[in-house]
Amino acid sequence: MQRTSFKRRIAAALLLSVMIMTQTLACGSQTDDGKQTSSGDTSAAEVTTAKDMSGECEIPDDVKFDGETFIIAMYENASVNNHMVVDEENGDSQNDAMYKRQRMTEERFGITLEEAVFEDNATKFRTPILAGDREYDIANVRCTDALSFWQEELIIPTSELPYINLEKTYWNKAFNESLTLAGQQYIAIGDMLTSTHDLTYALTFNKKLAEDYKVGDIYSLVRDGKWTFDAMLGMMKTATNDLNGDTKMDENDSYGYASHPKQVLPDFWIAAGEMAVKKDDGGIPYLAVGEERFINVFNKIFDITYGAETYYKPSDQGLYDVPESCIKLFTNDQLMFMDASFFYVQQLRSMETDFGIIPYPKFDEEQERYYSRVSYYNAPIVPVTNQNLEFTGAVLEYFNYASSLTVIPAYYDVVLYGKVIRDEESREMLDIIFDARVVDIGDTTLCGAIRDGIFYGMFNSEDNNLSSKIPNMETIVEEFVSKLPE
Repeated sequence: MQRTSFKRRIAAALLLSVMIMTQTLACGSQTDDGKQTSSGDTSAAEVTTAKDMSGECEIPDDVKFDGETFIIAMYENASVNNHMVVDEENGDSQNDAMYKRQRMTEERFGITLEEAVFEDNATKFRTPILAGDREYDIANVRCTDALSFWQEELIIPTSELPYINLEKTYWNKAFNESLTLAGQQYIAIGDMLTSTHDLTYALTFNKKLAEDYKVGDIYSLVRDGKWTFDAMLGMMKTATNDLNGDTKMDENDSYGYASHPKQVLPDFWIAAGEMAVKKDDGGIPYLAVGEERFINVFNKIFDITYGAETYYKPSDQGLYDVPESCIKLFTNDQLMFMDASFFYVQQLRSMETDFGIIPYPKFDEEQERYYSRVSYYNAPIVPVTNQNLEFTGAVLEYFNYASSLTVIPAYYDVVLYGKVIRDEESREMLDIIFDARVVDIGDTTLCGAIRDGIFYGMFNSEDNNLSSKIPNMETIVEEFVSKLPE
């Protein structure tokens, strides 16, 4: 089942206008024309929704857990919003949508939702499990930590939870299929997590520079399937200039492309439809960087960046996924293309110059489709200390459903469309970008060892000797496979 596209969301929103989401005893009801209806408190935040009925929750009405408290643990992150519970409505659309989701879930089951904030440290989440304590019912942890917990048999796979229906549109089916390992769905991603949207990467382009340099209609290239590495390279070359004429390229000049060095290689290889780590027919991961097409893509990335001298390498490579120096160049009209997750795109709302949003390019015109990278994700894990799986499965299923009616529409329609997007063409591009999201195990689950441990160092030091790194990466993947639970 495909996820509902942005175009369908917009069309339905125009037809339905504004709905006030309210609580019912069931997960929702239908009118004769198929629209979602609700009744009750009309003081809730107003949001729009375009979910079709394939996304209606089907938990029986009599499933209740009166008086229980459901605890969601999370960690603070500078590059994404991980919070699941808010104290009150405050007029902010996203906050109020989260509050409405919370109240819908609490009233549906007669429960209380609470949030526990942990340090960004796997040990802090692991310790209570090892001690046999129930400090949380589920925890949203880094994808790498979720894998470790599964390998250590500290969590209960999502596939073992009652009421979970991953065919529903409020679960990301394509995303979740890529998260199976050895045939097991140990975690699953749904609409409760806007972090997978925040961590989707795309290209922003400076519209003033595009006009000044007369690079043509970039949007048309995307639509026509002609937005390729070479097409982007031509524009990057045009925009790279020694502005002050001092014969050295630094922060005072203009560039074609800028990104954190750890993002460049996976952004482009995933856009080209390649994966550092693939899975065989049995769902077992294997290293794929030695395959001919991956090698061709890898070399091409170096050619269009360092080789063509179009790339600005930021020196501030610390905490932030999108360095401040890159944002400064982009907002100062010194940068044609900037790599950005949607979390950082939202921070461009005050930029004076207009900008557009497009997917990363295809490798060549023979490539059938575009692909969008999700750099990492937070995964809801269920600790083995959780003895009430019926409670957990029901709440998790409904919470994702409620998110599809509140938080996700607010994110699309208000956060992105209302505050960030500056032209109709970028709205169209969002359809392409979000419908094309994929995950590479080598970029996410094994990011510490492969992406950040090897590829980041290679690109940062301009080292394209891939063959010398393959044996080490093969050892990493083989060790990873050996630890997969049977």
